[in-house]
Amino acid sequence: MDHSSHARRLAARLAAELAPAATGIALLGSVANGTDHPDSDIDLVIAAHGPERVDVRQVEGRMVTLTRKSPEALAAALTHPWEAGAAAGAWRYAVVLHDPEGRMAALQAAATSWTWDAIGAEADRWAAAELVGLAEEVHKVCGMLALGRSRGAAANRLILALHLAAPLGAAHRIIVDSENDLWDALADAEGPAWARAWDAAAGVTGEGHEAGCRGALALYRIAADRLARHLDTEARAVVDTACDRAART
Repeated sequence: MDHSSHARRLAARLAAELAPAATGIALLGSVANGTDHPDSDIDLVIAAHGPERVDVRQVEGRMVTLTRKSPEALAAALTHPWEAGAAAGAWRYAVVLHDPEGRMAALQAAATSWTWDAIGAEADRWAAAELVGLAEEVHKVCGMLALGRSRGAAANRLILALHLAAPLGAAHRIIVDSENDLWDALADAEGPAWARAWDAAAGVTGEGHEAGCRGALALYRIAADRLARHLDTEARAVVDTACDRAART
């Protein structure tokens, strides 16, 4: 049995075991959409009332992630700018394994018809606010570099590389089947300058620590240009100051 067939069989077995305590269960992620590899985890979403939690298990040699949320919380993901693009993509390819009340099917239908137009204005406000908040990381990278504190600078450069992706994804109205696809989708949407800077900041190209820090600072300036029209006067002052500091480093 190949790894994909094994993963789906295991998901179905676990869903049957968990079904009595759930109002719905669905398989999401790479196993559901057929892009999994032998090390992929099996993502099961369990709709159930009660405390939300994520459990990770090792079953038959495979990592299984069990995410428990209420049906209402699962549906609300399509209204949150920070997760809507990934939620919509994931649910479109979900494999519904248990759905006595039809809630999983309804959520999949909602995800299939969902577009960014539903939350566009809110997404732009959220992305702009995230950019303002990340200005602090720009100053930290610059300050740590000046002080020769390489680990601190490296940590904050990675924060920029990772945390700028979601706001830019919202700005570009990106929908991805998996969170793992966001990085390539954003590089394609934003273009070569972003891709080069992100690769440097994340250490993909092995250009060294200082080049990586400059890459992260370049990412911030690119994001600032992209989101400029959504900034009010006060926010613009914060972002412009951070961009000026980045340009001088």
